[in-house]
Formats: sequence, C-alpha cells, structure tokens
Amino acid sequence: MECRSGVKPLLRANAALRVLPLTPGGRRGIHFAPGPASSDDDDEQQRAPPPRRWYRAAYARLLRHAGSLRGVDHAGGLPRDAAAGSLVACPHAAARAAHFDALAREFVTAAAAAAGFGHHPPMKLKETSLSSLTRVCDVLGVSAQRRKSVRLTVCPQVTQHHVWRGALEEVLLDLQADMASLERPSPATQMAEQIASACTRFLSDTADEAKSSSPAWMRPTPFKKPAQAPSPAKTWQEVLDMFTDLAKSLAADPRLAVHAQKVEAMKEGLYQIRDIVVERDISFKEARRHDCLVQRKLSKSLGHSSRCLYTLLLFYLYGTVRDMEVHVGKCLSGKGGRDITVHAAKFLTDGDELAVRSGVKQLSRALGVFQFVWEAANTDYDAANDNGKDVVVKKKNDEAAKGVLELQGHLWGFGVEEKSFRYRGHVFHVHQFQLP
Repeated sequence: MECRSGVKPLLRANAALRVLPLTPGGRRGIHFAPGPASSDDDDEQQRAPPPRRWYRAAYARLLRHAGSLRGVDHAGGLPRDAAAGSLVACPHAAARAAHFDALAREFVTAAAAAAGFGHHPPMKLKETSLSSLTRVCDVLGVSAQRRKSVRLTVCPQVTQHHVWRGALEEVLLDLQADMASLERPSPATQMAEQIASACTRFLSDTADEAKSSSPAWMRPTPFKKPAQAPSPAKTWQEVLDMFTDLAKSLAADPRLAVHAQKVEAMKEGLYQIRDIVVERDISFKEARRHDCLVQRKLSKSLGHSSRCLYTLLLFYLYGTVRDMEVHVGKCLSGKGGRDITVHAAKFLTDGDELAVRSGVKQLSRALGVFQFVWEAANTDYDAANDNGKDVVVKKKNDEAAKGVLELQGHLWGFGVEEKSFRYRGHVFHVHQFQLP
C-alpha cells in the first residue's frame, strides 16, 4: 500500500490551526498540552483544561492523519494493510500511526474530562502493550499473593505439548508471511528467511506421524537387526540453535523488530527443554513421557513475567501469537475498591464497517485475556497435599468477597455510526470524534 502524502482540501482547517498566543517562554506555535493519560495523578488533577483552540487544532490534525492512514491497521506495533494483512511499505506509516494514537488518546481523555463520560467518571486512558501476565495483572490490580494463583492456573493449561509446538509453528508462519511482503529485503532478512524455512521443515519432519500408515513404533522388528548403530535422537537443542541464529538475523532489520522480540521470548522456553527429544516417530509410551517432561519443565521454569508464557496463553485462547496494544482506563467502585470496570479503547483511522469489525475483534481478545486472568486470580492453591506440589482449587468466596469485574470496549473514529452492542459477552461502544 502506498503512503498517502496528500490531504484533501476539506481537511486543511486553517482556522483550527491558527497560531496560539505567546506562551510564558516567549515562543509561539500550536501547543499540544500533555494529555490526561499522564502517570502523575496529582499533576493531572491540578492541570488546567486545554483551551478551545487546542481541541480545534487537535481535531484537524487527527483528520489529516486519518486521511493519510486510510486502509492501514496499526494493531500489534506494525502497520498492515487492513484488507490483505500484509505489511505497509511506507516507512513513515508506523510513526504517523503512533502519533495518531497518542493524539487521539489525549483528545478523547480531555474531551471526556470536559463533558463527562456516560455514567462513569472521566477515564485516564493509558497505552498498554499486553505482552506478559505481569502487564495484565497490573491493569487489574492483582496482588502479589494472587498472582501466584494466576501462574498456577495458567501453566498446566498452556504448557501442553500440542500448545507449545503449535505456538512455535505460528511464530514462524507469522514471521515468514511478513518477510514475504517486504520490499527489497536485506541480506540479513534473506538469511532469516532461510533459517525460518529450515526450522519449519525440522518441526514438520519431527511432527507426530500418527497419520502415517506405518509409524516406527508400529512396524515389526526386522529379523536381522542393522549392524550400524542408530542415529542419535533429535532434541529441542537443534531448534534452540536455529532460533538463536534467527534472532541475530532479525535484529539487523528494524522492520522486523516485533518478530525479533517474539523469537527471543520463545528461546526462553526452548532453553528449558533443550535436552528433551523432539522426535515423534517413537513408541507411544516414550512420546507421552517426553510430552509430560515438556509440560513439567515449562510449568516450573516460566515465571509470571515471562513473555514466552504469555505467548502460549495467546495461542491457547485464540490461536494467535501477536501481542495486543490497547488503551486502557479503569474505574474502581464498591467497598474498598474491589469492583473494577476496565475500559479498553482503540482509535480507528477508517470509519467503514470492516474497520469497526476488526477493531471489535481485537478488543474482544484483549478483554478475553483480562477475563481469563481475573478468574485465575480468584482461584486458590493448596500447598499441603500428599505430593508436596501446588494444586489449584476453586475458591468458595462469593462475588462480594472477591469483587466484580466489568469489561467494556470502546472504538473512536471519523464517520462511524455511534452505537452500543454486545459481542461475546462484553459491551462495546462506538463513538465519533467530536469537539466538546
């Protein structure tokens, strides 16, 4: 997709972009005051609301950016063609999309503070990259004691062998698809493509051969055994070596920095199981033993802040490995602030139905992760069992004791139809960018 540098005459709102009066420092210019998403709440409460001209200037700039980013989906840190899903060739698209998101967050937060936000107090939206369980728990305010319950609940489910292998393959497939859409790949990128292809073939060759008519563990033993010694079994160490070389090659291309981080995350798990046999063309009992070893070592070693563990959770829930970037605000209510309302927001550059549906699906995945972690945090563990291991059991506490979590999704855009609806159990609101 080509980068649009032209702007429609309608968007050139000179009146909204008039120069502001002299600032205390003696300088003129359009001043975009720091938005209400600042982490310093005291300064935020003392800060005067932006002047009327700020809203007009910000609105005009948002219009220009939305026009230049039409047809671009900037979810997950990489600008993509909204229809095809391929990477956008424009080198300035990522920076322009980041500027659009930051300005939209400030505009919406300031407008909400000035006009109120429905039946809730004004939200303080903050851009959040959901890349680990720690980030998710920080949003939900999960205590350190309850975070152990989260890990003990998540690990046995997401570290199963088929989830682990599937996540690895999805990381490689996602990387190969983006590398294929790059224009003028560098030598390092070409090397990374070869390594990724070799790793994919390796995983395919060592996959379960249950579909074969005669896997090795079902074949009769030959009358005369071969004289030569059998070749040593392949282990996950070979995959770890390939991922190490792959990470080095990807680090040389800034366009693939997101994939480099994901490969580095998966290396954490590969290192823990490097001595375990990866081959599946063995006896069923032996294969099952190796599967249990993979699950046991990953569950024991992957900590709460592990990006590898979070990637496995994403694949377990949705079959994807891409991290989610959303704007999050929350409101506390109830006795002791136990009840939490989390607002996840996304700002659209397109106002068509395709963009709205795509934004709803992305927000739905983020809200689903919040819901999953919240429920996991409200389980308890029993460390005094016969085997001396932690076992997750459900709490008997009622809703009033553990609090209530309410999740809402919000989409802002130009030219969208304002509405509210439910999707997969959560409430979503579609808003227009409007001047207060």
